[in-house]
Amino acid sequence: CLTSKNPTPAKCIPTKTPTSPTGISNMGNMYTLYFLNNQTQDWKDKYIKDYVSLGAPWGGVAKTLRVLASGDNNRIPVISSLKIRDQQRSAVSTNWMLPYNYTWPPDKVFVRTPTANYTLRDYQKFYRDINFEDGWLMRQDTEPLVYRMTPPGVRIHCLYGTGVETPDSFHYESFPDKEPKIFYSDGDGTVNLQSALQCQKWVNMQKQKVVVFELSGNEHIQMLSNDTTISYVKKLLFDL
Repeated sequence: CLTSKNPTPAKCIPTKTPTSPTGISNMGNMYTLYFLNNQTQDWKDKYIKDYVSLGAPWGGVAKTLRVLASGDNNRIPVISSLKIRDQQRSAVSTNWMLPYNYTWPPDKVFVRTPTANYTLRDYQKFYRDINFEDGWLMRQDTEPLVYRMTPPGVRIHCLYGTGVETPDSFHYESFPDKEPKIFYSDGDGTVNLQSALQCQKWVNMQKQKVVVFELSGNEHIQMLSNDTTISYVKKLLFDL
């Protein structure tokens, strides 16, 4: 069985093999990193053979600021961004995904408005100005969870998409209740390239292998069904 240590009670999950590959996409990687950082090395050596990370937002994503400010309908025209904004704000995980200072420079302006500019040093003011101060409390609760970017301690394969326009910063003429003008950089359409590449720093920080694999032209969701992705995972599963 698989066992988890404190603070949760031990739970057993039947498994046919002593070790198995684990594949995680998107934000699940943040939860997985936190989980692995709280397991013993013996446990990880026993149960985890490979960890496949797909489109991981290791350093946060810039589009989070737009989601919090004016909502984001993910290009679905029948859904109003403003109408779903409250729901998106209420998710603690949304606030967890704000950009981190180990990925972007402190003077990088993510949001420009007629009255203020917001960098990652201005989050508290940002929350106050969008009238959602509970979000600042959520951010303070979640920011330390994986802030140190401690290596997972298992063999990891970081698969990431590139070549897709990815929101990088936002210019509001009316803030925060109107759609902004969006400026783009490289990434997978959701996760900025510099965030996805944060796992590179683990190459010299753990003895287990760190593989970084680019999926050129792959969008954040589409990479899950991409033939290259599926083939990569199958090779690991069946030792091809």
